[in-house]
Amino acid sequence: MENVRKRRGSDLDSTAGVCKENAPKRKRQPFHFDLWLCLTLQNWILDFGRPIAMIALPLELFPLNKPSVGDYFHMIYNVVTPFLLLKLIERAPRPVPHTAVHLCIITFVMGASIHLVGDSINHRLILSGYQLHLSVRENPIIKDLKPASLIDSFELLYYYDEQLGHLMYIPFFIIVLIYFSASFSDSEDQEKMPLSGWLLLGPISLYYWYLATEAQITGLFLLAFLAMFTVMIFQQRKGLAPDSNGSFLFYSFSVALLLVSLWVACLWDDPVLRNKYPGLFYAKFFTPAQISEFKECFSLYDKKQKGKIESKDLITVMRCLGTSPTLGEIERHLQVQKIGKKGEVDFSTFLIMMHRQMQQEDPKNEILEAFRMTDKQKKGQIQAAELRAKLTTLGEKLTDKEVDDLFKEANVKSNGIINYEAFTQMVTLPPVDY
Repeated sequence: MENVRKRRGSDLDSTAGVCKENAPKRKRQPFHFDLWLCLTLQNWILDFGRPIAMIALPLELFPLNKPSVGDYFHMIYNVVTPFLLLKLIERAPRPVPHTAVHLCIITFVMGASIHLVGDSINHRLILSGYQLHLSVRENPIIKDLKPASLIDSFELLYYYDEQLGHLMYIPFFIIVLIYFSASFSDSEDQEKMPLSGWLLLGPISLYYWYLATEAQITGLFLLAFLAMFTVMIFQQRKGLAPDSNGSFLFYSFSVALLLVSLWVACLWDDPVLRNKYPGLFYAKFFTPAQISEFKECFSLYDKKQKGKIESKDLITVMRCLGTSPTLGEIERHLQVQKIGKKGEVDFSTFLIMMHRQMQQEDPKNEILEAFRMTDKQKKGQIQAAELRAKLTTLGEKLTDKEVDDLFKEANVKSNGIINYEAFTQMVTLPPVDY
C-alpha cells in the first residue's frame, strides 16, 4: 500500500512539473514597426501634405465645383486611419473593450467626414478672398452678403469645420489610450525600444505637435497626455511597465508636449492669433459674453475695417463699456503697449488694457486689501467698533448716521464682529436696476 501511495505521489509531482513546463508564457510583444511606419507616413502625406498638394497642383486640373486633390487626400485619410487603428488594437497584448473601440472608430469616421466637407468649402472660400485671421462676420467677402441670413449659414459651416469636426480627435485619443493601457505587463518581461522606434520617434512627435497646434486642439492633447501619464503612474505602482510599443507612444506624446509648450511660449503675444482666438488667452479674465460685447463696441470705432481703432478713440470705447479711465490712465496704457498717440490699437491689446483698467477700478479688491492690512492676525474678521472708528476718521469720513445705515444694510450689530469678505461683498453689490 505504501509503495502505491509513493508511486501516486511521484506521478502527481511529475504531472505538476510537466504542467509548469507546458504552461503558456506571455510572449514578448515585438515592436510594430510596420504599423507605426504606416501611421507616420499616412499622417504626414495625407494630412500635412494635403494643403501642399493643393498649392503644388494647378487649379485648372480641379475646378472649384469638383473635389480638389486635397479632398481626395482627405477621403483616403478617412479610410486608412481607422483601418490602421483597428490593426493596432488587434495587436494589443491584452484584451481590450472592443465595443468601446468600435464606437470610437465610428465616431471618428463621422467627425472626419464632417471635417472633410468643412475643409473643402473653406479652401474654396480662401481662393475667393476669405481671410483666415478674421472671424466669419468680419471677412470682407462675407459681411456684405444678402440676405444677411447667409452669414449665419457660413458661421454654421465654420462651426462644423473648426469645432465639431475637430472633436473627432476625442475618439482618436481614446483609442490610443486604450491601446496604451493594454501594453503593460511585468517589467522583467519587457524589451527595450529598438533603434527603428527611436528613428520614428522624431517624425511622429513632430506630427503630433502639428496636429495639436494647427487643429487648435492643444487642450484636448494635454488631457490625453495627462490621462496617459496617470495610467503610467498607476501601472508602475503595481510593478508593471509598458512594452516597446507603449513606450513609443508615451515618448512621442512627451516630445510633442515639449514642442507644443515651446510653440505656445513663442507665440503667446502674437497679435494675429490673439485677435483670432481671444478666448484662448483671456478666458481667465473675461467671459465669452464680455468678449462679444467688447468686440461689438470695438467694431463701431474700427473705421478702416482693419481690426484696429485709433488711439484717440480708446478713451471713448473704454468709457462706453462701463470703465472710467482718465486721460492720464489712457496715456499710461498706451505707453505700456508702446503705442503712440497717433497710433492704432488692435483688439487683443485692447483686451489687455480693459483688463488692467477694470482691475484697478474694482472697489471690492481695494476694500479687501485695506481690510487685510488691518487684520494683523489674518482671521478674516474685524471688530465693528474698530471699523466704525476707521470709517469716521480716515479718508472720505462718514458720519455716525451713515455708518449706522451701512451696518443696518449689511445686517451688522454695532458691538459685533464683522467677516470683512462678506461685508465687502454686501456693500459693493451694484444698485438694483429698475
